[in-house]
Amino acid sequence: MQSMLYTIGMAVDRAAEAGYTVSLLIGGQWVEGLVAGNDGVGIVLECLDGGHVVAKIEHVAAVRVLSESPYRAPIEGPDDIEAMPMPGPRPSYA
Repeated sequence: MQSMLYTIGMAVDRAAEAGYTVSLLIGGQWVEGLVAGNDGVGIVLECLDGGHVVAKIEHVAAVRVLSESPYRAPIEGPDDIEAMPMPGPRPSYA
């Protein structure tokens, strides 16, 4: 069995290198933009409205990267047709 640690900082760094848009959950609010800088202590995000946000990495609760996961492996099908696994069932919250 193999284990991989994929951290918020790693996701932000990879998004910055590839030029992907990210959404950061900071203080219960989602902030979206491009990563302009990340020194491991703070993040600078260029927002889509032309402004920017500076936040401490410790205040980021989650990151959403607008690209496929780098760890998603394709499933080989017949005739070399690539298929992707479907997400599992989601729990219902009543």
